[in-house]
Amino acid sequence: MEYHKKADLKVECIVSKDDFAFLGASLDDVLDRTEAGMHFLRRVKELCGQTQGVEWTNTAYTLNISMLNDERVSFEFSECIDDYIVSLKHSMAMADEQTITPLKEFIEALEAADEEEARKLVAHFEKNTREVSR
Repeated sequence: MEYHKKADLKVECIVSKDDFAFLGASLDDVLDRTEAGMHFLRRVKELCGQTQGVEWTNTAYTLNISMLNDERVSFEFSECIDDYIVSLKHSMAMADEQTITPLKEFIEALEAADEEEARKLVAHFEKNTREVSR
């Protein structure tokens, strides 16, 4: 695996077929969110942190997966507020009428907040989202 630190809370990991096999998962496992795929993602995020000196906050987590030309896969783990906002904006495309306005307001609040306040807002939002989905 290759690791590239992109920001204080953002690391890219390039994974080959051999890397998948070594960790006992496949890209399909990741995309299908199987137990093996979720274990793979947790382990790779942990390795990203260890190798690149990143102390994850476990708040505002986003993951971007990209296929590379040489059959490798890029996993970009981020806990940057800006990346989280971009992810929320992408979610708006799927939001229903009931959700779109509160989502826009939340994004505006995040954009207006400083880093510490934004992390508090995201932590509260994520906690509420987990409770609602139970």
